[in-house]
Amino acid sequence: MKLRFVFAAVAVAALTFGAAAARAHDMQHMELDAAVPTSASLYNLDSQWTTQDGASVRLDVLAEAPVVAAMGYTSCKDICPAIVADMMWVENHLPADAAGRVRFAFFSIDSAVDTPPKLKAYADEHGFDPDRWTLFHGDEDAVRELAAALGVSYRPDGQGGFDHAAVISLLDARGEIVFQQRGTQASSKELLAKLTALLAQRK
Repeated sequence: MKLRFVFAAVAVAALTFGAAAARAHDMQHMELDAAVPTSASLYNLDSQWTTQDGASVRLDVLAEAPVVAAMGYTSCKDICPAIVADMMWVENHLPADAAGRVRFAFFSIDSAVDTPPKLKAYADEHGFDPDRWTLFHGDEDAVRELAAALGVSYRPDGQGGFDHAAVISLLDARGEIVFQQRGTQASSKELLAKLTALLAQRK
């Protein structure tokens, strides 16, 4: 009887701890989601980036087309797969005439690990179309500057990774943010609708 009681107590404690951990995790990301993005063009930023193909570029390499952009890192097992899945869903639901008219950009926040070869392998693993997708590596200053501009809060998680906000941004051809999808529970249908409307304006 005593043994059963101990097991029951341990089970209750584990459930309580799990629920508390989940609430703490949610609260962390709620706090991270609180950052405010810029209203100016991202293409005014001076930071240099390197693509998955090893090209040194500025952000204005993305100019002249709508861009679906996000920040994350390749070894992320939590939020990033959901972010990338949402971006790919948008890509797969683009209007038939949108080929070549939309760019997808993934900026790594892990400057130390996500080298261009690592990003290239990640792109190949996901089957990203190189004519549409560009993955970017930047130093810590470049990452910090872009994260502030996009309103993407992040911080080391103490385990070699990062806690970061789940944000997918839609940029117009001038590099200005016209819409942001925030949180992993958000539907990408609104993002797709905003992108489709943006494309219609450019016909």
